[in-house]
Amino acid sequence: MRHVATQGSAPARSPFAGRRRKSQFTILFRTARRHGFFIPMPEHRDDASNPAPIAERLTSVLRWPWALSAPPLLSSESTRWRGALVRRWSGTSELMVQPPLDQHYIAMHLGGAKHVTRRCDAAAVSTIVERGSLTLVPAGTAFVWHTWGPIAFAHLYLRPQVFEHVIERELDIDGRGASVIERVGCIDPLLRALFDTMIAEVGCGVEASSLRLDTLLDSFLIELARKHLSRGAAARCRAVALAPHRLLRVLDFIEANLACEVALADLVAASGGSQFHFSRAFREAIGFAPYQYLIRRRLEKAKVLLATSDASLVAVSASCGFHNRRQFSVMFKRLVGVGPKRYRLHTREARRRPLPAG
Repeated sequence: MRHVATQGSAPARSPFAGRRRKSQFTILFRTARRHGFFIPMPEHRDDASNPAPIAERLTSVLRWPWALSAPPLLSSESTRWRGALVRRWSGTSELMVQPPLDQHYIAMHLGGAKHVTRRCDAAAVSTIVERGSLTLVPAGTAFVWHTWGPIAFAHLYLRPQVFEHVIERELDIDGRGASVIERVGCIDPLLRALFDTMIAEVGCGVEASSLRLDTLLDSFLIELARKHLSRGAAARCRAVALAPHRLLRVLDFIEANLACEVALADLVAASGGSQFHFSRAFREAIGFAPYQYLIRRRLEKAKVLLATSDASLVAVSASCGFHNRRQFSVMFKRLVGVGPKRYRLHTREARRRPLPAG
């Protein structure tokens, strides 16, 4: 109901005015509940009556997102990948109370431009966010979010320990206690592209490549640490090289496991080095990212099998590590230029042609 001031009466007041003794977060929570909005209750109260350690007062990201007004349309929990957690929603409530979470999260705004207001005890931020812009939320912070406009978004949840590890390994600074900067609707084309690609890969479900997602996440974390670090100025990234004997072990491992599911952690273990240096060092040594190189080696093996055996396309795709014939055919045509069936016909016709007389 809209409050209208009449002659001789006091002007209409905000429902939050004059309530300094209560947390604005609590007032917003109660007001939203009174107006019928669905809001997940924080698991613990952060006050003197709850002496539990800070870590115990944080809400797990595994539990909180499922308490929103609608379940996620997409979740990386449906894949084999466990490097991070990606979820996507659409059509949730315009008002959302976010308790202190145990992980950082990056929100990508989808569905078009909208007006977003973020409130907390200290201040409020109100801005227009564009499609594809990013909002960065550090672990342990609590906000009330209100959105006017098309509601569609994706979340990428990051464990603080992993982010600190990236900072220590990729930047020449101490990563302890480091976090992301609080931002609402920032524009970062590279992070957006990496996030978009992760969402698309997660959309493949059980067919999603763990190695590709690990590689994308690795690049995302490094870029996030370079541009959106909350403490001090990040130092320049130091050069990293992959020793020849380590590279040879990785290449041998790939050749021996072309038919298997290969994750980035498997390649790092084969090299005996650090995961957060590995992808960049591998690319500098080979010219391709690990996932790209693995796909190329699988297709080279497939070309040999197509030319020298009568195995079906389903059997060839399985022996080369592809989840199904469709994925195999799409990848093959993209990199070779023709589909596997036509490639087999062309190679066999070429072998039957008589050699020119010398």
